[in-house]
Amino acid sequence: MRLALPASAGAILISLLAAPAPCRAQAGTWALTNVRIETVTKGVIERGTIVVRDGLIQAVGADVTAPADARVVDLNGRTVYPGIIDLISTLGLPAATAPGGRGGAGGGAPASAEGAPVGLEPDRMVADEIKASPGDVKGLRDGGITAVLVAPARGAFRGLSALVPLGDSLSETAIIRSPVAENLGFESAPGRYPGTLLGVIAYERQAFYDARRQALVLDRYRANPVGLQRPSYDERLAALIPVLKGDLPAFFFARNENEIRRAVRIGREFGLKLTVVGATEGFRAVDALKAMGQPVVVSVDFPKPPEVTGWDYRWTERHVPGDSAEADSAARPAIEGNAAALNAAGIRFALSSGGQLRPAEFLGNVRKAIAAGLPRDVALQALTIRAAEIAGVAAQLGSIEPGKIANLVVTDGDLLSDSGKVRDVFVDGERFEVVAPPAAPRGRGGAAGAAPPADIGGTWDVSVNTPQGSNQATMTVTQSGTSFSGQLTSEMGGAGVENGQVAGSAVSWSITLSMGGQSLTITFHGDVEGNRMRGTADIPGMGSASFTAQKRTP
Repeated sequence: MRLALPASAGAILISLLAAPAPCRAQAGTWALTNVRIETVTKGVIERGTIVVRDGLIQAVGADVTAPADARVVDLNGRTVYPGIIDLISTLGLPAATAPGGRGGAGGGAPASAEGAPVGLEPDRMVADEIKASPGDVKGLRDGGITAVLVAPARGAFRGLSALVPLGDSLSETAIIRSPVAENLGFESAPGRYPGTLLGVIAYERQAFYDARRQALVLDRYRANPVGLQRPSYDERLAALIPVLKGDLPAFFFARNENEIRRAVRIGREFGLKLTVVGATEGFRAVDALKAMGQPVVVSVDFPKPPEVTGWDYRWTERHVPGDSAEADSAARPAIEGNAAALNAAGIRFALSSGGQLRPAEFLGNVRKAIAAGLPRDVALQALTIRAAEIAGVAAQLGSIEPGKIANLVVTDGDLLSDSGKVRDVFVDGERFEVVAPPAAPRGRGGAAGAAPPADIGGTWDVSVNTPQGSNQATMTVTQSGTSFSGQLTSEMGGAGVENGQVAGSAVSWSITLSMGGQSLTITFHGDVEGNRMRGTADIPGMGSASFTAQKRTP
C-alpha cells in the first residue's frame, strides 16, 4: 500500500512553516455546534452538535454538550452531511499502457509482471498498488468526496477493489475495506486472448466453471485427505471461489442495455452476489435489474444521445435526420432521468461519478438527475448510506450516527443545490478547510464596484508564526493583473510560488515541497493592507499556521 504522504516534508517545511507536532490542530476532539445536521438515517436536526473524538462520531443531537477538552467550532448557518462515497474510481492506479476500447486495455490497466495476463487477474490486490498524489486526493476531497472505491477501469477480471479514505496521510491500516468485491467487465487485454466480446464472455464463464470445480476438489480433500493427491494451488481460481460461494460480491461494470443483461445472466448462471456498476442505460433494462434483486451502482457520467442503444435508429424513423440539437434535446430527459426511472421501479442504487467526472461535474449531474425526477432525499442516500451498504461498510460510514467514522462535509447552503459550497471536510476526524480561490474581477475594469487588485509585486519579508516561535522567509513576487508568481526562500532552501491570485485585497498562492519522490502542497491565504499582509498557511495533515509579511520599499 503506497497512498501516503512523507512523514516529514524535509528541512524546507520545518524552516518555512512550523514543527509538525504543534501544528496538528486539525485532528483530535471536536465539537461542531449550532449546525444543521442531515444524518441521512435519523432525520434532520435543525440545530445541534456533533462531537468527534479519536476519528469517530461520539455524540450527535440537539441537546449534546461540548466536552471540556474539545475544540469548539460554531457552524451557525451551515449544514453537515455524511461524506460522499464514490464507488467508481481509479485513483492512484498506474496509467494504462495501451489505448482503451473493446478488446483493449484502458485507464488503470497497466502491464503486469512478465507472463501475467493483463486484465485477466482476479487475484490482483488493488490495495497494494495505490499511489495517489496529494493534489488528486485534495481535488476530490474539496468536492465533498471522503472515500472512493478503487479498481481498474478496464479488463475482464480487474481484481479485488479497495475502499480508500481521502485523508492526506494513509497507511495500510487506514484502508477502510479490502477486498470489497471482485471486479469484472467486458473488455479484454490488448493483443491477447480473448480479443473479442464473445471470447471475453466465454473466458469469464470458463473461469467460473473451473473455480467451481476447484472448490469441489478442495472441499473433498479437506474433508478427508487420506489417500488423495493434494490439489494444486491456483491463485486466480482461489480468488474466484469466495465469489462463487457468495462470500465476496461480484461488481460487474456494464453501461449499456446489452452489457447489463449479459452481466445479469452470468450472475444468475453462477449464483453470484452481483452488483451491476455503471448502468447508464438502466432505464432500458429495468426488468433485468429488478429481477436481479440486488442494488446497482449508477454512474451519472451521462452518455451522449448517439451513444444510447437504438436512439439514432428510432430518431431517424420518426424525424428528419440531421437535426442533432433537436435529437439531443429529445433524448436528454431519458438519459438524465435514468436514476429516477430505477427509483420509480423500486430498484435500490448508489450514485457514482463513473470515474471520469470532476467533483463539480459529479454533483452537477446529480442535480440534473434530481431535476429529471429523482427525489432529493433519495439522491443524498445514494451518495452516502446506500453506497456504504453496497461496499459492505454501512456500520462504519454513510450516515451521521454515534460510533461511525467521522467522515463529514460542512457546507454553506444545500450540498445538492447550485448554490451549495463545501467549506470543511472531515476524514477520519481530521479537519480539512476548503477555501475557494479568490474570484478574478470580471472584464478589463472588473465588476461594477469591485476593488482593483492589490499591488503585491516586489519583495516581502514573511514571518510564519508557530507555538515554537517565528520562522523567517523572503518572498519575491512578479504580478500581472490578478495573477502572480515568484519564489519563497529561507536559509534552508526555497520553493516556487504557484497559482497566485489577487481579488481586491484578498490574495492566495501555493508552494509545493518535494522529498523522496513525493510532494506536499501548502496553500497561503491572506489580506493586503498597503505594504502589510496577514493570513494563514494551510498545511495538509498538520493544520494551519498564521503568517504576517512586510513589503520592502524601494
